[in-house]
Amino acid sequence: MVSFTGSIGTTGNWSRLTREAINARMCENYPRSMDNDVKEKARILVADDVEAVTTLLVTALEIAGYEVEVATDGEKAFELGNSGEFDLAIIDQLMPGLLGIEILKGWRREGLDMPVIMLSGVEDDDIVVGSLESGAIDFVHKPFRLPELMARVKKHLS
Repeated sequence: MVSFTGSIGTTGNWSRLTREAINARMCENYPRSMDNDVKEKARILVADDVEAVTTLLVTALEIAGYEVEVATDGEKAFELGNSGEFDLAIIDQLMPGLLGIEILKGWRREGLDMPVIMLSGVEDDDIVVGSLESGAIDFVHKPFRLPELMARVKKHLS
């Protein structure tokens, strides 16, 4: 069984993570009571250009009862977010096209106040502070712990 007690970041052997392994671990951390907490299926936008990260997040979020859509570049993330169809976005800071903070600032200029959790593998206080000052509700460093990120998602959607 794959353990999520360690951190999950931008590198590593994620190919071992199957839907079944993620499901088993999620059930340990979130006994089906989490599904009951999702009143309506909240829609979440996941924007990251690393396929392993998006696969993991989509799988975990869907198991938890959320609807998920993925963008693998900044322009697509900005476009999808502007649709107003999402309840929360999880955005990586470094993506092709537009940076996460550029996406966030653009949404705020457009009047979109969707909650945004920013992800970054770069240890830089300016990125964290800039993201929070630009309207991100949370910031999570990569490597991240999946149960912690899932708890933040649940908290920000309640």
